[in-house]
Amino acid sequence: MPPRFIIDGADDAYANVALEEAILTHNEGLVVRIWENERSVVIGRSQLARYETNLEQCAAEGIPIVRRITAGGAVYNGPGNLNWSLFTAREYKEGGLGYIWDVHAVFRMGASLVSRAAEGCGVKTWLEEPNRIASAGGKVGGMAAYISSRGLLCHGTLLLDADLDEAQRLTEPSRVELERRYTRSVPARMANTGIGAASFINSLRDAVVQETGGDIETSELTTEESQSLGALIKRYSDPRWNLGDPFEVSAT
Repeated sequence: MPPRFIIDGADDAYANVALEEAILTHNEGLVVRIWENERSVVIGRSQLARYETNLEQCAAEGIPIVRRITAGGAVYNGPGNLNWSLFTAREYKEGGLGYIWDVHAVFRMGASLVSRAAEGCGVKTWLEEPNRIASAGGKVGGMAAYISSRGLLCHGTLLLDADLDEAQRLTEPSRVELERRYTRSVPARMANTGIGAASFINSLRDAVVQETGGDIETSELTTEESQSLGALIKRYSDPRWNLGDPFEVSAT
C-alpha cells in the first residue's frame, strides 16, 4: 500500500481531533494528514483545561476546548495555523519514516520532515528538544506523540500568519502548582513562519516522497476511518472528556 496524503478539515474542532484517533486506529502503512481547524484550544491528554486556558473567555467567545489523545501542552488552532499529522503502522519500515518505539526519536523524525518542508519554502527551522519547532523569531510549532504496539502518531502545529497575541492569550497557563501527573504547558515566545499554506503542503509532499523513495497518493478517508470518526465524536464533544480530570474520564 503506497503512502497516503490526506488534505482535509473535518466539520469542527471536535471532529478534527477525533479523526486523528480514527486514522491511527485503522492505519496499516504511512499516512500524512494536513488540516486546518477553527479557533480552538487543543489540550494534552493529561492536562486540566481550567489551568491551561481561560474557560470563561473561551465560553464567551465560542472557542471550543478539545482534549487530544497525545500528551504535551495546550496549543492554539485557528486562522493562520496549519496542523500536520504523521501516522506510521508498526509494519511500515520504508525510508526514514518507519515505526519507532522512542518518543524522542519520533519527535526528531517529525521535526526533520517539517523543517525540510519549511526549508523548501525558504524558511529555516529546527528542533528545540524535546518537542518544539523553532525559527530565529521564536517557537513556530509544537509536537505531541502517541506510540502503541500497533503504530504511532506524531502531530503538530505550524504558525504561518496567525494572530500571535490571540495564540498567546489562549494558551497562557495558570501559575498554580499541580500534582506532577498533570502535564503543564510551558510558555514560549511565538513567531510566524510567513509560509503560504499551499506552498508548505507541496513542499511537505515532496519531502515525504524523498524520505520514502516512492510516490504518495492523495487520499480520501476510508470507510473504516469514517465509521470510526462517527463513533468517536460523542466522546470528543463531551465536556467531561474535554474539561474534566483526565484521570477520572475514560479514553474508550
